[in-house]
Amino acid sequence: MKRRNPGRSFSKIKAVVVLLSASAAAAGERKVIVGGECNLEVEPDRGSVILVADAQAPDAKAAIKRATDLHERLRSELKKSKVKNLELTQAEYNVQEVTAWENNKSVSKGFQCRIGLRAVTPEISALGEVLAIAGDAGIRNTHSLQTYLSEARTLEQKKTCLSIAAKNAREKASELVKALGGKLGAVLQIEERTASGMPPRPLMMESAPMMARSMPAPTIEAAKQNIHLEVDVTFQIEN
Repeated sequence: MKRRNPGRSFSKIKAVVVLLSASAAAAGERKVIVGGECNLEVEPDRGSVILVADAQAPDAKAAIKRATDLHERLRSELKKSKVKNLELTQAEYNVQEVTAWENNKSVSKGFQCRIGLRAVTPEISALGEVLAIAGDAGIRNTHSLQTYLSEARTLEQKKTCLSIAAKNAREKASELVKALGGKLGAVLQIEERTASGMPPRPLMMESAPMMARSMPAPTIEAAKQNIHLEVDVTFQIEN
């Protein structure tokens, strides 16, 4: 059967004609159960990256102060930026002693403090600008650069996909029943089998390269994500 919606793939017709009990069959009640499905490729509407203010010093207090100063400088620069609807949230906070094994014993090398800031924006192409701002602020450690669908966008696309899957089931049932000389009747039952979307997709390796704002910001390309949904629909077969 030809695809009627370009870019959407549907499986081959899978249908099971179910005859009811002897008494129901004698009354002429028949039904057909058909599976319908939908696959949508959707453009992500969110991009995020974690920027880490990382500092090391001989004592914990000094390490925390340096990391905090760096973190506050980064927040200030990002808030002043022209990146649209930028959301900033705390991503990590960690202080630990740094040691090395020397002459058969553990030797303290000071303390390290890490304060992570997660930057989220619906303007995915602006993530390159966010990285450039972070580089100017002195950030040298970033990770988890990714794009994904927001909850609202995911719900919207699942509703669209549900409608497509239902129509696909009706088309298949109609063709099947028609081929057998029958006529498709009313819907008796609908069951959603699966509904899934791909998780956020990383764009780069664990660390993203840092650069100064005076250098060209990298272009961030978002990969499309797949939403897949299946339904089972039971139709009455009319005499």
